[in-house]
Amino acid sequence: MSFDQQNFVTNPNFKFREYPAEKRECLGTTYTYDVFKNPEGKTILVTPHFDINKQCNTEGDPSKDLEKYHYTSLIDLENNEEIQQLEGHKDRIVTCRFFEDPFTKKQYIISADRKYQVKVWDLSDKTAEKGKTIFDKAIDQYDNFIYSVLMVFEKGKIYVITSTLGNGETKVYTIGKEEMKMLKETKELNIYYLDYWFEKSTTQEEQDEHHIIQCGKSNILISQLNKDTNYSIKTDEQYANNLCAMVFKKGDQDLLITSATRGLIKVIDLKKRQEIYTKDYKDVFFYNFIRWNDQYILLYEAMQRRVLVLDAYNEYKIVSKVLCPEMYYDRFIRKVDHPKYGESILSVGIDWKVKLYTNRNIIKQEQSEENQEEKKEEKQEEKKEEEKKEEEKKEEGK
Repeated sequence: MSFDQQNFVTNPNFKFREYPAEKRECLGTTYTYDVFKNPEGKTILVTPHFDINKQCNTEGDPSKDLEKYHYTSLIDLENNEEIQQLEGHKDRIVTCRFFEDPFTKKQYIISADRKYQVKVWDLSDKTAEKGKTIFDKAIDQYDNFIYSVLMVFEKGKIYVITSTLGNGETKVYTIGKEEMKMLKETKELNIYYLDYWFEKSTTQEEQDEHHIIQCGKSNILISQLNKDTNYSIKTDEQYANNLCAMVFKKGDQDLLITSATRGLIKVIDLKKRQEIYTKDYKDVFFYNFIRWNDQYILLYEAMQRRVLVLDAYNEYKIVSKVLCPEMYYDRFIRKVDHPKYGESILSVGIDWKVKLYTNRNIIKQEQSEENQEEKKEEKQEEKKEEEKKEEEKKEEGK
């Protein structure tokens, strides 16, 4: 894929259904959507569906039919057809993410709604038409908004981890058990992002360990899942009301890159627990990271409606600026391997419009093939018309 802005444009041939205006709200969190490949090799978009006119009443006594209006939809991106609905939520779904168990290769969707209900769906159970839940729990009753959810896998264990806005709590549940533990509070009222990094032990005495990353406005707390040890990383007091972060590998390094709407980028070496790179873009509105391959990191700049391409092997310098004029404060941006258009960027804005950015040359080739097909059909029609006229002349001659 070329990152030249002349070759990276909105695909006009990509059509996606949109919800009627009266049945949608502005997109809530950065992590509302997800994309994955299923065992059949299809690229699937995970998207919440809801109707803002169908919500729980103030007494918390929802009508019985609300599950029909609030469900997670799985879309096959090759033909934009819905292949499954995961029903069960009774209010607006605010976040859903995809995870795969590295030990069993089973695939899961985790979702949360505005009534603090968290559900985990086992996609391997094909007998459940509306989806099979292996975890279904109301995790909060204090009106603290669930902002991020996470799944972590160990051999024989599956953990569900949640964070909320309002109290800085991160809760850890073990599927199949009633136990719940609280990770150390971050002293942040709002936890915007949850992720983890896996540290392989270097000696026989040590154990492999998952580290849970909890990102707030000005502080990142990293907690070991099975040990009572934590350490925090100061980010910036100037952080605004949202934070994006991403864990990635660069050679043998485990790195965390963070930014927020005020434009400060930091790269942190997780093993050494220290910053290795800082760059301040001065009030640039960054909303999302994308890992393109081993070398490039894409960073969406909302105000300019463009994607900056950073070279991770060249001091994170900007090597290209890709104009994306149709992006409208897009809160969800992901790299997808589209079955028809190859490496592309899928984005969803606060206006709920779904766009696909692909290589202009691919679009031109497709349009050229379509034009050739149209010309071929026109010639066939002309030939039929001529044959018809010849037949009419013969009939007149008789």
